[in-house]
Amino acid sequence: MGAGDYTAGSLVNADGLRLFYRRWEPSAAPAALVLIVHGHGEHSGRYFHVGKFFAEAGLAAIALDLRGHGKSQGRPGVICHYSDLAADVIPFVRDRSIETCFLFGHSLGGQLVLWMAQQKLVEVKGVVASAPWLQLAEPPGARLVNFARVLNRWVPSCRFSTRISDGKLSQDQAHLDSLEDLDLLHHFITVRMYFEVEKAAASLLTSATIPMPVLLAHGDQDDVTSLQATREYFQRFKAPSKTLRIYPGFRHELHNETERVLNDPRMDQDEAIARRHIFPMPSRRYAATPTLILNAGIAIHAASPLRVEELIEADRFLSNESRR
Repeated sequence: MGAGDYTAGSLVNADGLRLFYRRWEPSAAPAALVLIVHGHGEHSGRYFHVGKFFAEAGLAAIALDLRGHGKSQGRPGVICHYSDLAADVIPFVRDRSIETCFLFGHSLGGQLVLWMAQQKLVEVKGVVASAPWLQLAEPPGARLVNFARVLNRWVPSCRFSTRISDGKLSQDQAHLDSLEDLDLLHHFITVRMYFEVEKAAASLLTSATIPMPVLLAHGDQDDVTSLQATREYFQRFKAPSKTLRIYPGFRHELHNETERVLNDPRMDQDEAIARRHIFPMPSRRYAATPTLILNAGIAIHAASPLRVEELIEADRFLSNESRR
């Protein structure tokens, strides 16, 4: 099996739901595991190219379908509490066979991995959140929210359309159309899911500390989740190291944008630098480099080259950490 191929499997979570996942393995022993957590209404089939990238970079990757999404069990969009979503992710981290692990989440998944890190629910080396749902770019009106609050008490599974078109996600419609299992997407949100996610977002925005390195990435043309909220959050929270990447002209799904491919002539050199510095086997020090590994994933997919000075700066940080 090549690095770009994946195997499919399932596991049962603490609530007895069978969760589907896709797994990618590199051709050699993996330097680390990246666990990919998707956004609301989507599933792991929209991340096959992301898993492939990580595998070709020497990392194992797992993309799961959260309950009620994709091929996992559960009613679409239905949860009792926000912690239900964390309960879906925890067994993949807890039962891993690879010691070094990173969380990669997008949109709702980006919020979820940040929340899990804040709550210290998992032990991982670092977190990357792509366009995290900290605040919606276009929040619903007060009258609708008040009406939904009543429904949340009596009919929590009541659905509302998300009104998110493909044009808000990416400029590359052909690529979006090529992704797997498009018939398993859903374009609604239940009132319970909305209020639970909003409550988790509020707890993050008032949080002071995440006890591990964090990378935030956001496109400045994102009309789904708020770039301003991501900026404010970045200024507010504390972490051992933190990085904010803003991509001009990019929409909500950085990993699905037009320029995600390696068509920039600078990329060959930059990718070679990244591989030499990030994935020298069997260097344990660089294998556990959250900022570099995760930044490589976002940067190469988004065609924003890694710079030599950034690698040097990260290397200096790691050297200082190793002396402690």
